[in-house]
Amino acid sequence: MFVSAVVSLYMSVVVLTQAEGKRVVMLPGITKSYFIQHANIGQALIDLGHEVWIFMPEYLSNSSLIKHKDIKISTFGETLGDMEEEIFKNSKLVDNFWNNKDAPLATFVSAAREFRKLINKILDEKSFIDKIRNINPDLLVVDGFMFNRNLFVIPYKLDVPFAVVGFVHDPIVHRVPFSPAEEPTVPDRVTNKMTFYQRLTSTLRTILEFSYDVFSDSDIVTRIAPEKPYTTIGDIILKAEIFITELDHILDYPRPMLPNTKLIGGSSVSEPKPLIGEFKQFVEKSTNGIVVVSFGSNEIPFPQNILAKLSSAFELLDLNVIWRVNMTSTVPTKIMTSHWIPQNDLLGHPKIKVFVTHCGKNSQYEALYHAVPMFCLPLCSDQFYNAERIVIKGYGLAADIRKISADRIANTIKELDNDKKYKRNIEKASKLFKELYKVPSKEAAYWIDHVMKYGGDYMRSSGQEMPLYQFLLLDVIAFITAVLSGVVFSFILIVRFLFRWMPQYIRSKAKKE
Repeated sequence: MFVSAVVSLYMSVVVLTQAEGKRVVMLPGITKSYFIQHANIGQALIDLGHEVWIFMPEYLSNSSLIKHKDIKISTFGETLGDMEEEIFKNSKLVDNFWNNKDAPLATFVSAAREFRKLINKILDEKSFIDKIRNINPDLLVVDGFMFNRNLFVIPYKLDVPFAVVGFVHDPIVHRVPFSPAEEPTVPDRVTNKMTFYQRLTSTLRTILEFSYDVFSDSDIVTRIAPEKPYTTIGDIILKAEIFITELDHILDYPRPMLPNTKLIGGSSVSEPKPLIGEFKQFVEKSTNGIVVVSFGSNEIPFPQNILAKLSSAFELLDLNVIWRVNMTSTVPTKIMTSHWIPQNDLLGHPKIKVFVTHCGKNSQYEALYHAVPMFCLPLCSDQFYNAERIVIKGYGLAADIRKISADRIANTIKELDNDKKYKRNIEKASKLFKELYKVPSKEAAYWIDHVMKYGGDYMRSSGQEMPLYQFLLLDVIAFITAVLSGVVFSFILIVRFLFRWMPQYIRSKAKKE
């Protein structure tokens, strides 16, 4: 009786302290991993009493990416087909890597161009924005992935408050003070301790990013919201009620933040559910332990020689292997292959010794949460940056999958399993993460609920309100430059006058004498 009374009192307090039930529309990035992240946050919002809609491409609507039954789903892009396949094909993100043409910046810009074209096709579908308008949302949650930036025209067009949720912390767009000398950004393959050349490159790129936005179109407001006053996507983003970033100081590096930027770690993580079916059977019979191998939710086209090399390496291990790959295992008693694996649940099992990963952020956070050392084999985009920080933090090792031999792959996995420093490092990090960030999806839902109740103006910095030239002190710099130039110019004139006048004065004085 006492317990039920306490529970009733607690639920009453929760209901009183959260925002009255609202209607929230979530617009994730258009690739698979983003839907896992947004769905977890969406379910946490539903637990707080809100109604949640998620918009996803038609080609993914039957993919069971969103396992939370209470989330309402609406679709778009009925005529666009498999958008991920189109982006990977046209931008050559992975093809360039296999062909040793993976120049990070060039590949990054190419991917940005392809994403921007695809987002524009989505926005040109009149039914897409009409569907959002008809839901009559109280808040939009827009993914902060830089390639999706044109989507921020939607809350502006519909006059709906919005929050930003995403993997990417963008201090330039969010107007967070930072130094390019110690804050690495994607697609850099550097740490927060840079050489002179790296600091120079970082500074020049930062100046370029301030000068030109490669991720959004300058005419997007004119095209999509012609009835509204002209503004830029950058200025629209600054009106967000809150910025929620999948980042932390444990997996990543310490960074300065503003009150309206909340770091939550990885919202894809959760406590593991019991394994079932063939996965349970395979794990139970694996007495020596298991290596989990996954290169993300996308279907990466691996060359046959790479697949053969990985297979050979795994056969050299004393550990068994569960490998997410679209091929049939030649040694099914030792290497279990499957086109899908319950990754989070597997990583949470005590028999898992090492995680071989492409270093997507969802994968890294799940490994961190469950304290599994990582062997990083990055393929494209931010994965090289992510792999670098794993090595620096001592949570695992990294290699170039194109160049490393099968023997070396096997030996690296053995080192991660046998050298307990990697396990100790990531176990400590996991404890810190759970203590500081608790359940990230619930932390995100709390802050979204908070700004629906109170608004986010009280957390907004004055730097997010002023024009960019004022934030960068360009007017002050121009004034100081003008004053100094005037002083220098005046000094030069005086010196020139003295040099012309002094000889005449000396000659005149000599004549008089």
